[in-house]
Amino acid sequence: PEEARGNVWDIAKKPQKGHFERDLYKYLWGSFKPERIFSVNQIHPRNTPLEVSLLIQDPHNTRQVRYNVRQRTSDLDSFVYNVSDGHSYWRQTVREDCLALSTTLKRFNFSGEYQTWSASVKYLKDKSNTDQRCAGWAKFRSLIITSAVLQYDERTPVDHHLKITENMTEPVISVCDNNNNAKCGKLSFVLKKGANGEKIDPATAGFSYTTRTSGSESNNWQLGSLLPFEDVTAPIYGENFTKTHLMYPYGSNPQANQGLVAFQFYFPRDDDFEIEIRYVSNAEQTATPNWEYDKEATEKEIRAGFMKNFQVSENNADFECAEASLASLLGGLAYNYGPLVYSRGGMSPPLALFSGTPSRYGFHWGFLWDEGFQSALFCQHDADLCMSIIDSWFGTMESDGWIPREQTRSQEAKHSVPPQFQAQSRDEANPPTLLLPLNFLLRHHSGRPDVSVFLAGIYPKLLTWFAWFDDVQRAQAPSDGYYQWKSLRGNEFFGSGLDDYPRHDGNLIAKYHIDLQIWMLFFVDSLVSMAQVYGNGAQAETLRHRRELIASRLNDFVDPSDNLYKDILVLRQHLNDENFLFGDHKTFSPHLGIVNMFPLMFGYIKSDSPALSATLKLLGDENYLWSQFGTRSLSKSGTFYHSGDNYWRGAIWINVNFLVLRGLKLYYSNNTEATRLYNALRTNVISTVCGNWKNASLFFETYNDDTCLLYTSPSPRDS
Repeated sequence: PEEARGNVWDIAKKPQKGHFERDLYKYLWGSFKPERIFSVNQIHPRNTPLEVSLLIQDPHNTRQVRYNVRQRTSDLDSFVYNVSDGHSYWRQTVREDCLALSTTLKRFNFSGEYQTWSASVKYLKDKSNTDQRCAGWAKFRSLIITSAVLQYDERTPVDHHLKITENMTEPVISVCDNNNNAKCGKLSFVLKKGANGEKIDPATAGFSYTTRTSGSESNNWQLGSLLPFEDVTAPIYGENFTKTHLMYPYGSNPQANQGLVAFQFYFPRDDDFEIEIRYVSNAEQTATPNWEYDKEATEKEIRAGFMKNFQVSENNADFECAEASLASLLGGLAYNYGPLVYSRGGMSPPLALFSGTPSRYGFHWGFLWDEGFQSALFCQHDADLCMSIIDSWFGTMESDGWIPREQTRSQEAKHSVPPQFQAQSRDEANPPTLLLPLNFLLRHHSGRPDVSVFLAGIYPKLLTWFAWFDDVQRAQAPSDGYYQWKSLRGNEFFGSGLDDYPRHDGNLIAKYHIDLQIWMLFFVDSLVSMAQVYGNGAQAETLRHRRELIASRLNDFVDPSDNLYKDILVLRQHLNDENFLFGDHKTFSPHLGIVNMFPLMFGYIKSDSPALSATLKLLGDENYLWSQFGTRSLSKSGTFYHSGDNYWRGAIWINVNFLVLRGLKLYYSNNTEATRLYNALRTNVISTVCGNWKNASLFFETYNDDTCLLYTSPSPRDS
């Protein structure tokens, strides 16, 4: 049952003691819909949360609006987070053809029920006077700000509503409790113009109205087709007049309780214009924040924390790239609530997931194996954020230990994914990368009482997760201790995270997967370490025996012809044959690529083993995996190189390059060749990532191994 899963992000339940109670307030507000150009969202599934979003009226077609980063006007458009700490401050730069915006969110109170924040959308004077492409545009621009009470779950009654200030002398919205009309928060709008931010007198602005009575989550993201926006090209506005248009569709009464309110703001294109949105959760609270805060000082403080946490200096040539990379990850934080579709029919109960995301443009929901890499950085940046995300993922774990690998829970996420890709298979795994941040917490933060409480609570869930892996992903063979990615699709094992990486050779297919064998060994090693602190002696002993068995199977994966670790292939009819192990002679995969690097990534090749020399040689050979831009996913000399979808068939993937670098540094720093490769590979990867960021203002997870350019086949995931 849903109630048994302990998903602390379902706020209807009383927060547990420990770090959870504080975190629910710490991350209660944020820009948690990364697919939006800009929005401020409240994490609150059971109590119908509030959301504020930006819509941009299209100057090419003033009957259309843009609110999603996928609605770019050209490939040159960018939506870049410049600085963020993930909970109290975000700053983003939006650049389109002839439009530049700066958006910020500053939270002032976030340690309790009283919450206050200020969001700013600043239009920067455009380049129309110098760019002929923009010369024919209207003299005015138009931005729309929507405020909505969302209903994530139709079973849950809406418990808040919006009310408009009766006199409408200024744009103010009250956010009131349905059960206590006197208990209201307040959204107010301050308008500014010019480079110095001169305030505009609200009395000089005219108002008309648009609202909707329904704020259901399934409709709110389709606002562009629901609201009657005025034409920005209309000639009735004077040269120096800023007009505010408050919209009410369907002839609604402005004094009635509403679920959505939208303001449309007009302003001259040849001057700076700013909309500041101020929110207080309790309008009667007398102590209000200093709304005119020092942005420069705020960002300086965040920058100092970044330098301390990641041991990087402002003098580093790639400092801005490094800072922006973390800001981009934090800008990709997402909150989604709803059910999942099962591939064999049926749906899960609606649950919440608070997570990082791989891409604002195309993949703005949680991916399990991506999360481990993202949260490894989150843990180093902010242990509270890291624990909250990990706890949310385990809150979606089924009772048998299965965690769905791709979670399109919200209606907005489902709208971005074809139905056949939404369904999750209950026997499909994903690499247990959450162990990376969990091991970081264990090594660096276990002395903190709240971290210790968290790890003690996660440990039994990890045991359940491991038991599911050990059962469902075990290779069907007469001997125990071998593993195979399940849910085969054609020739591809998507659960591995490596998608189209070749696992077959004619009628032969991999039955024993070296990468999963290594993940399972890393998993049980991590559990042994945790059992010594949070388990008991009997558990630790059982886990050690399991570890010895899994480790003892590693030698079977070494091809004696070249001393490399490889997948073991069998005829297809033996793939699920419980009585067939290897046959008289093992057949090893002929494909060389990133899979052969997994034993090195986690330090499971002995330093005096011929396999280490062979693996380092493969890594450093330009005819195979080495390129001046990073480690290839598949050998350049392979028959499948750059073939088919060409996804994991040669491209440079940053996550596995990180694992290679991690392995070289942590486990083989005493090896001269390993150290040489580490230094060269690190330089190449940083140059690839930061070089492209300087040109395109984007961080991609994969790059072309020949050109170093952003990889675009079949669809890049970017941040």
